[in-house]
Amino acid sequence: MAESAPKTEDYTRWATGRTPRHAPHLPGPPRIPRDSGMELVSNPFTQNVKATGATGASLFRDSRNHPDAVGTVLNHAATLANFFPARGLEDQTEQFSNYIMKVSSFPGFMLTLNEPTGQKQTTPYVNMMIDDIKRSYDGVVDADANKVASSVKAMANSIINKSSRFAYRSLFTQMSIMGGSDDSSLYLTIFYTTLNMEVEDGKKTYSSPQSYRINRSVFKVLTASLVTNADQLFELLGNGSFDQWVKGATSPGGTKLSCFEELHIGAEKEM
Repeated sequence: MAESAPKTEDYTRWATGRTPRHAPHLPGPPRIPRDSGMELVSNPFTQNVKATGATGASLFRDSRNHPDAVGTVLNHAATLANFFPARGLEDQTEQFSNYIMKVSSFPGFMLTLNEPTGQKQTTPYVNMMIDDIKRSYDGVVDADANKVASSVKAMANSIINKSSRFAYRSLFTQMSIMGGSDDSSLYLTIFYTTLNMEVEDGKKTYSSPQSYRINRSVFKVLTASLVTNADQLFELLGNGSFDQWVKGATSPGGTKLSCFEELHIGAEKEM
């Protein structure tokens, strides 16, 4: 059965924090465990997209500007959910759950995948963990393996430098805006997992061994709907860009190297 097109009132309801009435019925968003002992770390990336600097209704009317339009939508969802990873690792986990709810209910996105990977195991050989994370994108979206790995290393850096000693679990979330291989499709991905944490030799790291799954959600941008409702969307959401979204959704890092980064540097020295 074909999905019904979002109606004008749906966008108004969404932008004002209410649930759209006529949005397609989609699988429910992933549930995030609410745990006072958990911190959140985030490092988003973009792929096959280009910033245009467009403003006004053309941000939504011209599909070439839609990567920035998606960034504008995500910024608004973050404001509605009070989700701002750039502020630090604490007090963001519950907001992430609200953020997922806002993103999932945006009438211009269609959820195409919402499932976890099979069970994986942490290992002292961190390159194996990076490979597992990269493989979680296989058959889902055509992700740039180097960008995925760089994002993982940056999140590990945030944990080493900014995590509280008393936080015993961490929620790792990796979001992206990706252009499709056909140059006309645009996707939003949200992958996340949780790991138990401990302090070892004065550094915060994950407890090993432990099992984990990577939860995966992929949204396709409904380009035609953004074009049709361009004037209204600009009136509701204003100007924005994916660069602004990336900046606000990136957890702070620091100067201490994580095990992932130390591995990378060691590999470069061997070359």
